[in-house]
Amino acid sequence: MARKPALGSAFTGEKGDATPLLETLSPEVAPLIEAVVEAVTEALRDNIVGVYLTGSLALGGFDPETSDVDVLVVTERPVSDAEFAALKALHERLSPEGNDFSLDYDVYYIDRGTIRRFAEGQRHVKVGTGEPFSWRRNRPNWGLERWTVREHGVTVAGPDPKTLIEPVSADDLRAAASEELRARLGHWNDGSWPRGDLSRVGTQAFEVETVCRALFTVESGAASTKREAVEWALATVPGRWHGLIEWSQAHTRDLTRDQGKVPEVLEFLGWAVERTG
Repeated sequence: MARKPALGSAFTGEKGDATPLLETLSPEVAPLIEAVVEAVTEALRDNIVGVYLTGSLALGGFDPETSDVDVLVVTERPVSDAEFAALKALHERLSPEGNDFSLDYDVYYIDRGTIRRFAEGQRHVKVGTGEPFSWRRNRPNWGLERWTVREHGVTVAGPDPKTLIEPVSADDLRAAASEELRARLGHWNDGSWPRGDLSRVGTQAFEVETVCRALFTVESGAASTKREAVEWALATVPGRWHGLIEWSQAHTRDLTRDQGKVPEVLEFLGWAVERTG
C-alpha cells in the first residue's frame, strides 16, 4: 500500500491543527485538493516530501469564480519515467480543467534539491489549465514562486516549507520580476511563444495582470495577488495605461479570440521592461 503524507493534519485534525487550512479555503476547494493529493501520493509512493498550496490560495486572493488552484508537490528525487507516466495518467482521469469539481488547477512537481535554491537550467514537471503534462524549464518567475511557498504557502502535508526552501531576498524578488518581464517580451517578439496564443482575450488580460504584478514586485520587493497588483498599478502607473488595466479585469475569463488589444498589451509589456531596466 502506498505511503501517504499525514493528510490528517490537513483534513481531519488528527495530527495537528487543521484550522488554518480549513478556514482559509472555500468549501469548493478542499474536496479537489484532497482528491489530487490522494491520487498523487498513490502515484509517487515513497517519492514525496510534501504538498503545499501556493498562488492565490497562499496569498489570500483566491476567487472560486476566476482563480486556479495552485499545488506544489515536493519530491525526494526527480520524477522518474515510470512516475511521469503514472502522474500523466492520473491527470488524464482528473483533468486540470472541466473536472467534476468545477475548478481549474495547476500542479508543479519539483524535487527537494531543485526547490531549495534557483539555478539556471533546472526543470520541473507541470500540468495546468490549457497546458499538456510535461517537463518545463524553471522560468525567472520561480524566484517569486519559491518566495510565495516559503513565506505564505499552506502546508497540506509534509514539513514547514521554510525547511525546504532557502530564504529569498527582496532584491532576489526584484531581479526575478525584472527578468521575467524581459523574458516574456523576448518570447512574444522572437516567436518562441507563438503570437497566435495571444489571440484569446483572456490570455491578453492575464498578460496585463502579470505585468502589474511584476511591476509591484520590483517596486516593493514582495509578491502580491493579482487584485492587489492591479489596484496598486491603477494608483501608480501613468494614466495612459489605466484603460487597458481596467479592461483586463473585465476579461480574465474571456475565451473569445480577438487580437484587437494585442498591440497595446505588448506595448504595455515593453514599457514595463523599460521602466524596470
